[in-house]
Amino acid sequence: MLSFPAHIVRQYIVNEFEVAAGGTVLDPFCGTGTTIVEAQQLGYRAVGVEANTLAYFASSVKARCGTDALSLRRWSQQIANDANRKISLARAFRKLADDEAGLLLADCIGSRPLHKVLMLRETIEASGDPELHDYGMLALAKTSVQTASNLHFGPEVGIRGRKADAPVVAAWLKNMDQVADDIELTEQNRKYPANVIKGDSRDLRSLIEPASIDAVFTSPPYPNEKDYTRTTRLESVLLRFLSNKAELRAVKQSLLRSNTRNVYKADSDHTFVENNSRIQAIAKEIEDKREFLGKTSGFEKLYGRVTKLYFGGMARHLETIKPLLKHGAHLGYVVGDQASYLQIHIPTGSILAEIAESLGYTHVRTDLFRTRLATATKQQIREEVVILRND
Repeated sequence: MLSFPAHIVRQYIVNEFEVAAGGTVLDPFCGTGTTIVEAQQLGYRAVGVEANTLAYFASSVKARCGTDALSLRRWSQQIANDANRKISLARAFRKLADDEAGLLLADCIGSRPLHKVLMLRETIEASGDPELHDYGMLALAKTSVQTASNLHFGPEVGIRGRKADAPVVAAWLKNMDQVADDIELTEQNRKYPANVIKGDSRDLRSLIEPASIDAVFTSPPYPNEKDYTRTTRLESVLLRFLSNKAELRAVKQSLLRSNTRNVYKADSDHTFVENNSRIQAIAKEIEDKREFLGKTSGFEKLYGRVTKLYFGGMARHLETIKPLLKHGAHLGYVVGDQASYLQIHIPTGSILAEIAESLGYTHVRTDLFRTRLATATKQQIREEVVILRND
């Protein structure tokens, strides 16, 4: 899934949904914060919900108000100086603990770049300023992936090349300069702080005040076999959000079931769509094709089940947020059709609209946002904005 551009938030929240200034916009799958930051810029109160710890951290930091860019630049330069000095004096390479290293893809980062990242992390953590520390750690996450690692991202995350070394501290300082630039450009337009909540979007009633939301704009995961904890694994470990398999499992269990890697025996979201004949038919078609092709691995046997769990989870989500919405509130969901499960077409937007109507929402319309090339079929498939209204 590609992230959507910030201008689409303005298009719908301001022009389509006509939310009054000071109204509250909710993004229940807020990721790294595109919607909530844009909502702040537009003069709205923003609420974001995110279950993935790394993404929650990123959106929380990006949504802050009141940081002084000049102080951040001075702090960053001092951290860079201190880190370079420590790296030059170190007698042995820093390493991850065995449990931490066991969570990573093999060869995802070389020993020397990892050493530099860990020394820089140590310097940031010793700085003694909690607010500036968080900006530093967020920039460290970006640097670790884009500069230090051997990772590449296509349909799946993988390894490309082997970097013997990397300019970690210089790249981090450049990223911090970009953070300071962004603060200078946006800080004066932020009238309201954002409330970013770490939580499961399928169970929000105790986290948000009833009848308090004027509009929703979001992009949930698609049913596309993409493991979002895998694509953010390196940063999650390096920022100490994951240190062992038990912590990884806990994060996965809090996420919408969009891929076979976070399906568990006790999952029951499928019960929310047991009476939806369309979803049941797609799941059966997937299972029939799996059997016809002789696909027998454990994850292939889960394809049909995860389809039902995904849409059942979305049904749970739509049900749990309904009491939180004001009467007449509009909702926009950016979703994409899929053909990844044995190339069986899954019309995500159309099914989501059907589920919403069964729960008492009005399906206003569905707009084509863009098309993208499917990796498996090489066909253009739709990404759409499903527009709903709470009546």
